[in-house]
Amino acid sequence: MSEYQYYEFRAIDQPLTEEQKEVVSSLSSRAYVTSHQASFVYNYGDFRGDEEQLMKDYFDIMLYMSNWGTRRLMFRIPSSLIDVEQVAPFCISEIIDHNFTDDRKNIILDLNFHDGEHDDWIEGEGWLDELVFLREELIQGDFRVLYLVWLKAAEKALEMEEIDENTLEPPVPNGLKQLSNAQKNYARYLDLDEAMINIASENCNDLQNDEINTEKWISKLSEEEKCNFLVRLSRKEKNLSILLNRRLHEFALKEQNQKIINFVEKRTISKLIELAKEWHQKKKKEEREKAELAHKKKLELLATKKTQVWNDIYSLIEEKKSRSYDKALDLLKALHELALSQGDFQTFRKHIEKIQHMYSNRPAMLRRIRNSRLIE
Repeated sequence: MSEYQYYEFRAIDQPLTEEQKEVVSSLSSRAYVTSHQASFVYNYGDFRGDEEQLMKDYFDIMLYMSNWGTRRLMFRIPSSLIDVEQVAPFCISEIIDHNFTDDRKNIILDLNFHDGEHDDWIEGEGWLDELVFLREELIQGDFRVLYLVWLKAAEKALEMEEIDENTLEPPVPNGLKQLSNAQKNYARYLDLDEAMINIASENCNDLQNDEINTEKWISKLSEEEKCNFLVRLSRKEKNLSILLNRRLHEFALKEQNQKIINFVEKRTISKLIELAKEWHQKKKKEEREKAELAHKKKLELLATKKTQVWNDIYSLIEEKKSRSYDKALDLLKALHELALSQGDFQTFRKHIEKIQHMYSNRPAMLRRIRNSRLIE
């Protein structure tokens, strides 16, 4: 297999200048650069740029994929728009990291998986289109994607003995049963175990459908805060509405005595893995029982038209075609199973002996019957 590496960067909050585009383009002859995007594909050689520095200087999101199993996603988020204290509990290992930029104006959130077990080589083109909205969700305070990452990272860390089996899960965000399209795609991107998501979602509430009416809490702002928000609005500060609504939410939650907080007992990573294994076993049992029931109904239906099926078999043999012989054999196998289930194998044997006698000049058909061991 040839080497494959794919890098893609996006500038979301503001476009690249012409000078910045030239700098990024100079990093590789394979570069595709626009005002809002840069991508690089390598089938040999390595990227000459510094991904972390590019994120600090120019871009808001980066995706990297390789055919040896690396899956990396980085976000640059203004530090005023994300609470580092809320992010920290999800950082179980070096797989999930966060750092301030030098000026502390932004936080770089780095989700970096190295999984050599990835044997399905998928190309990187198009993936970031499916994942780019994760950044906006994080800014809005939706940390479901971080919990999904934690599930994968914690399981890996336990396997590598970087954490112990009693490591507790971080706060479980609401809405794990109602993942957004971007979150579903990210779970698929990481090949995250469906069972782990389902087990984790048992300890969370659904998303709140009724939004808090923040407007009635504006009067709670001090005159100083009101003036501060107005000044920043006049300066066209980005995402100011998010910060204002967060402040108003604080008043609402305090009034409601924080009723929407989900107080549940945290589970250990080993318990989650154990429950996931049980979930898989239960699902396999249900699928097996479902298949057995479907097969039983199929035999019951076959029993009601057994005479017609035998007539169809004789008609197919008369056609003297290889494909018709194959179809006839499939029907014979079905009738063989039905005969065994009904305890009426003698009738089936008589039909086979009749076929052998009537079509002794059909060696191809008789060979199929003999090889299939429909009768000994």
